[in-house]
Amino acid sequence: MTYYWPPGSGPGVQRWLKFSKYLPHFNVQSTVITVKNGSYPSVDQTLLKDIPIGLAVHRTKTIEPFALYNALRGKKGRSVEVGMGNLKDNPSTLSKLANYVRANFFIPDARKGWNSFAYKKAQEIINAEKPDCIITTGPPHSTHLIGERLKRETGIPWIADMRDPWTTIYYNAFLNRTEKSKKRDKALEDLVLSSASAIVVASPAMKDKLSNRSEKITFIPNGYDEEDFDALNIIPREKFILAYTGNLKSNQNCKALWQAIKELAEDEQFKNNFSLEVTGNVDQGILASWKELGMEKVIKVQPFVPHKESINIMHSSHMLLLPVPQSENNKGIITGKIFEYLASRRPILSIGPKDGNAAEILSFCGKEGMLDYSDKKGIKQMISDAFVSYLSNKELANTGNENYKNYSRLGCTEQLNDVINQINK
Repeated sequence: MTYYWPPGSGPGVQRWLKFSKYLPHFNVQSTVITVKNGSYPSVDQTLLKDIPIGLAVHRTKTIEPFALYNALRGKKGRSVEVGMGNLKDNPSTLSKLANYVRANFFIPDARKGWNSFAYKKAQEIINAEKPDCIITTGPPHSTHLIGERLKRETGIPWIADMRDPWTTIYYNAFLNRTEKSKKRDKALEDLVLSSASAIVVASPAMKDKLSNRSEKITFIPNGYDEEDFDALNIIPREKFILAYTGNLKSNQNCKALWQAIKELAEDEQFKNNFSLEVTGNVDQGILASWKELGMEKVIKVQPFVPHKESINIMHSSHMLLLPVPQSENNKGIITGKIFEYLASRRPILSIGPKDGNAAEILSFCGKEGMLDYSDKKGIKQMISDAFVSYLSNKELANTGNENYKNYSRLGCTEQLNDVINQINK
């Protein structure tokens, strides 16, 4: 059971789309229950073509408050910001009310209205097919409550996949939650951790943080799909391209980076031959930072593109930007794109905690070291060195070792298959 599924886009969609693709390699057949017309930050219709032939996908109704929520904030439609990006704005009174209602009346999250529909469909499938296990993935973590109920009623083993933290997710710090709401949310998280037959998490730090609350936790990373890298279209570039693909959120506003680029652009040769290209949605605060520094001439923002095209952009760029979100618990953040960045073999400008999980993966793969968010000098030097190298040969550089192959989607699915086998012994 997964809320995020094509045509929705993003790491959460990719994770289970790829697991579903490769599980048959281990003689495991799966059935997917997802939502019809979900509220997604971004959509990629081309991902519908990647759903494996023969995979049964059941789409159910849902009841969600996002149209009303957006109306209270003076917005139209039912789309949602990625990573709760609106919470740090200076909201109106109505917007504050909307956020308060969302934080305290929809626990654990505002997509809990899907649960009754997904549960009913799951009952039908269980009665007809007698599956060996149930899998739920979150966010939204409300989905795990379906798995808990089904396991309790049927006795079928249940795996809860937690792609992101639950009660300790960074944006909870911006939610105006009452103490009663916080206790309720924590109690639901405890229920899932204690009831699931197995817990799967997407980072070692998440495993460490939850280890005192469950002994059944397995770390399985996201990864890259080797088939996505077949028949790439390398785009000829006339400038040195520092590329970022995906949504650039408010907690990725690296002012030392913008200042470093601004200072480098004081040199005419750099200004005329360099471009920071961002492909995806950009937080308004970051756009304001760029405008304040007068960086418009060296930055290009283009709309969200299909997944395959984003991989082409990675391979066609001279350096890739990886800013780990700035938050209290960011040592455990492993952004989904890091594995595709690694597989592209391009140099990576990584900015974040130097002792975090992402830094460990980069080191294991022989990549450039992680730089601190405040290290303007180091950031400036790394960009400058790569730019000088570009001027000398105009070629796309490759860096790192072969260890990135440890993160193939096939290998990650093998780890999932091991968990499935363990709970079915």
